[in-house]
Amino acid sequence: MGTFIEPLDFKTIFMDYLLGSPELFFYALILVISFACAKFGMSNKIFLIVLMISCLLFASILGQAIYILILLVIGFVAFKALSRLFTN
Repeated sequence: MGTFIEPLDFKTIFMDYLLGSPELFFYALILVISFACAKFGMSNKIFLIVLMISCLLFASILGQAIYILILLVIGFVAFKALSRLFTN
């Protein structure tokens, strides 16, 4: 018999079935946050505050401190690249 997924069980839907891994979900979420901040033209200072808070939360959920640095670098590079695309 197959397993049934509850319609509002977003953790199972997004983390397990959509991306296949909880780690990939957090990377994708950081990229979405970077995209949204670049799209709406946030300043670097505000974006870095949002990025630091979200990276600290995600790294504490994942349980490994190296993820903070990796998520920060990926998020900042994505923000800078996307903000250059949206300003031109």
